[in-house]
Amino acid sequence: MPHLQSLQPLQPIRPLGNTGVTVPLVGYGTAPLGKEQISRARAVRCLNHAIDAGITYIDTSPDYGSEPHVGAVMQRRRDEVFLATKVNKRSRSGVLEELQQSLQRLQTDHVDLIQIHAVNTWADLEQALAPDGAVAGLEEAREQGMARHIGITGHARPELLAQALDRYPFDTVLVALGMADRLVSSPETTVLPIAARKGVGVIAMKTLGHGCFRSRDLALRYALGQQEVSLAIVGMDSPTQIDEIVDIASDFRPLLEDEEDRLVEEVRPLILQDSDESKKGESRLFWLHDTSVTGWREKNGPALVDY
Repeated sequence: MPHLQSLQPLQPIRPLGNTGVTVPLVGYGTAPLGKEQISRARAVRCLNHAIDAGITYIDTSPDYGSEPHVGAVMQRRRDEVFLATKVNKRSRSGVLEELQQSLQRLQTDHVDLIQIHAVNTWADLEQALAPDGAVAGLEEAREQGMARHIGITGHARPELLAQALDRYPFDTVLVALGMADRLVSSPETTVLPIAARKGVGVIAMKTLGHGCFRSRDLALRYALGQQEVSLAIVGMDSPTQIDEIVDIASDFRPLLEDEEDRLVEEVRPLILQDSDESKKGESRLFWLHDTSVTGWREKNGPALVDY
C-alpha cells in the first residue's frame, strides 16, 4: 500500500514495521469520541479535521462506541485512511462474528489492521493462540479479505506482549508506552527489542498518561523518540486538541537529557498518587492495575485452550 494521501500530508512519516505501509507519527485514538456527550456531528467534524490535517491512521474498537461515528466518515473517505479496529472475543467463531459486526458499523468491507484487544493476562494470551482461538479466526478473516494485517494490544504487562511476538508473527503491537509505563513496567526493555528483531510495527498508546500529564509535548516526544516506534495514537475530542498534537508531531525532535529529566520529575508523583488511588478503586492510570481476563469477561473462550 502506498503512502496514505490526505489534503495536507503530515510529515514526517515512518514505516509500520514490515507491512509495507508508511504512517504519520500520530494516529487518531477514537475512544473519546464514543463518550455519551459526544454527538455524531461533533465526532464527524473532529475526524474530518484530523484527516484534513494529515492524521490518516484511525484507531477504534467495538467497545469504544466510536465505530458508528467513524463509519459515517468512512462512507466517503475510506481510501484516505489506514483503518484499525479490535476484537474482544477470544474464540475463532467469536472474533469472526465480532469483526463482521464492526465492518457493518464502519461501513466498509475490510479494515487495514485487526487487533486482538487487551491481552493483559497469561490466560488471555493462551486463549488468543489456542488452535480454535482468536488468531485462528483472524487468519481466516485475512484470507477472506476482511482484514489486511493482524496485530495484538495490551495495557498492563508488556512482557506478555513480548512473549506473544516470540510465538506468533504479528504485524503490529499496540503497547502502553508513556513515561509512566517506562518507570513501572518498562516496555522499552521487553517489547521493543523483539519487535525490532521481528520487524513488527510498534504503535504507542497512553503516551499522555490518560490525560494526566501536563507536559504533552515532552510526553509525546518521549514515545516518538523510541526508534522502534512507528507512531503514537492519541485520544482527541476537539479540533483544538487535534491541532496541538499535529503541531507537536510536525515539529518532532527527540527529547534532550534535561527535558527527559523534567518529564520524569513530573510523572513520579503521579505514579505515587496513582498507587494510593488504586487502593480505593479510583486510579486514573488505570491500565497499570488491570487484572481482568478479557476472554472470561466476554464469556467467549476457545474450547482447546491449554492454560
